[in-house]
Order: sequence, then C-alpha cells, then structure tokens
Amino acid sequence: MKKPVGVITRPLGFRAAGVHAGVKKKPELLDLAVLACDGPATAAAVFTTIKVPAAPVQVCREHMERSRGRIRAVVVNSGNANACTGAKGLTDARRMAAVAAKLLGIRPESVLVGSTGVIGRPLPMDKVESGIASAVSRLGASARSGADFLRGIMTTDLFPKEAEASF
Repeated sequence: MKKPVGVITRPLGFRAAGVHAGVKKKPELLDLAVLACDGPATAAAVFTTIKVPAAPVQVCREHMERSRGRIRAVVVNSGNANACTGAKGLTDARRMAAVAAKLLGIRPESVLVGSTGVIGRPLPMDKVESGIASAVSRLGASARSGADFLRGIMTTDLFPKEAEASF
C-alpha cells in the first residue's frame, strides 16, 4: 500500500502551508501551519472536559458556536502550547485567529486555532504573527504544501502523521 503524503490538500479547495516562524529555535523545524478552505467547510470538534482548558481550546469552542461549525481556516503553532497562560494566552489565541482571518479575507470566528508544545510560556506573538503572514502567502494545494502543514504542527512527533480514506 502506498504511504500517503500531503493528503490534507487533496480535497478540492483546500490549501495549506507550514513555515518556520521562530517559535522553535532550530530553523529547519517548521513551527507554524495554516490550512485554508476556499469556501465554508462543515467542521466537527470534540473538546476536552478538563476544568482549565488551554486558550486555543476556549477560542475554538467559541468559534465553533459562533460560526455554527462553518469553518474556513485552521492556524496552528508548535513548540508552545499556549496553556496555563491566563488572560494573555486567551488574547493571543484570539489574535492568531484575527490575524489569519484578516489575511485570508474571512471572519475571525471562521478560524480555529491550535497550539502544541511547552506549557506555561506566553506565545512569542511577534513571531507567530509574522509566521501566519508567511504561511498565508505560501498557501498551496500541492502534496508538498500539505506535507509542510503536517511538519508545522509537530512537537515531539518523530514523523508526520496522516491518513486518508476513499468512499
């Protein structure tokens, strides 16, 4: 069986990118990724029941409710979980969605955000914001763009993980 590569961009209308924004120290490690859809996509989500959810979880809950599950983009940073960061973390997660939305010409509530990595450190928002701009400028539908997205969301993973199904 052929191993899938970059399949996240295989459906028509989906574009992706992954870049090194500087959240992680090593420049060869991608640490910011954007997935965008040309039109609203119906999304479903399952959220943690933990009493103190990370800021991105709170923002995604809000955006899923406000958008009624009609999502246009996902922006994820790796290397910093934006968890246990208080009000600043919540502001930063909302800012990630707002920056991506402005660059894509869509509403902030149609953007989901994710952060993975070290807990308890504030996001380096200057790097995150410039990384979002860089990723949006590189959005593409190629398998390579999809593979870069996968690399951009890796924290301690040893290899990118993906799967696909046809029916």
